Amino acid sequence: MNPSPDENPATVTLPSEPSLRAQRWLLRIAVVILMTGLPGALLPAVAFEKLSWLTGYGPPPLTPLTIYLAGNAGYAYVALAVLLWAISRDPRRHQPLVRLTGWIFLVAGPAYLSIDLQCGLPWWWVLTDSASCVLLGSLLLRACRPSSPRAMGPKG
Repeated sequence: MNPSPDENPATVTLPSEPSLRAQRWLLRIAVVILMTGLPGALLPAVAFEKLSWLTGYGPPPLTPLTIYLAGNAGYAYVALAVLLWAISRDPRRHQPLVRLTGWIFLVAGPAYLSIDLQCGLPWWWVLTDSASCVLLGSLLLRACRPSSPRAMGPKG
């Protein structure tokens, strides 16, 4: 039985250059989308009001908890965007994290579908939220498929 590439560092399967380029751009598209959380991180009450208006719900209840959750979610989105930007700078080096990101987005699709349906969000929001996560995760995982194995030197 042949050892897996993880067990034998002399043989590693790597994505091709076009696949690495695709990974880089997919991660950066995710960064742009996630940076939409910046207003929520900086001005959570204002961002929460604008989002409520955008979805057609009218003035939201601006309690300390809703403002906290809006700011917390905005910050988490921005922090994830910064992390994905760093990973996108060298996807070859960060292949395990790129694959993990693909799986996270793939699982986020059904998770957001469930969350959005429970919240009663508009249909366009539910579809774009969940479908975009599934699409991005699928494309990222497809771009992570390794090309043929290559023997690597002692330094990798």
